[in-house]
Amino acid sequence: MHLNSFLIFLFLFSLNSHAKAWRFCHEDQSYPPYIVSSNQTTASSGLLIDILEQAASNAGIELYFTSLPWKRCQQGVKDGLYDGLFAMIKTPQREIEFAYPKNEQHYLNEVEYVILYKRDSVLHRAEQAGKLFNNHGEFNLAFYKEIKQFGLQAPAGYVLQQFLSQNGIASLIDYDLSLGIHQIAIDRLDGYLVERRIGLARVDELKQQDNVISSKGVIKRTFWYLPFNRNFYHKNQVDVERLWHNVRLARQKILENK
Repeated sequence: MHLNSFLIFLFLFSLNSHAKAWRFCHEDQSYPPYIVSSNQTTASSGLLIDILEQAASNAGIELYFTSLPWKRCQQGVKDGLYDGLFAMIKTPQREIEFAYPKNEQHYLNEVEYVILYKRDSVLHRAEQAGKLFNNHGEFNLAFYKEIKQFGLQAPAGYVLQQFLSQNGIASLIDYDLSLGIHQIAIDRLDGYLVERRIGLARVDELKQQDNVISSKGVIKRTFWYLPFNRNFYHKNQVDVERLWHNVRLARQKILENK
């Protein structure tokens, strides 16, 4: 009888411990060096996972990671199926939908989005001539519209994809990063907008270094964050802010020396 009671206690304790794990969602794509997405036998890894695991350990919080298509991650956090998601750019609309840190130093990483294009292409020559980006380093949208052939692409659900669509310069077909690089190499896509380190790592992986290169100009300099479901944040505000504080410390230790 005592043994059965003890086993029931352990079972309930296990359930309670698992329930306390914070559920984080990230995109189900591998973007080395930041995220190497999990499969059925391997847990997710990468620099962002390292930052979050160290921050959570220091904050005394248990984490559970899951990977889904990016739009489903966003909807899942809005619906409360997951507590937070990463890595996300801040926009006015997203600040309404999710809880972001108020301290501007509590970001996951500072990043640069560039254009991958074909070596010696129209875009490459335009940048060399100082026409693709203006004197302030801003993307010359009007000039690109004049030379546009197949359009530009970015990952589905990203802020930059919305920028391309709103300005009428998106390609007619959506491509993921690997297929986008292939389309650039065979002259079927003008360029692909992506975070610099992710893009160059994928170019290397696909052995397209001789064909596809990165713009020197930057489309967007921004920050990645770990936002939360708004209700979860309000119920756990002190703990969430403690985690964000530790994200900053872990980032400084792990990322800024890379």
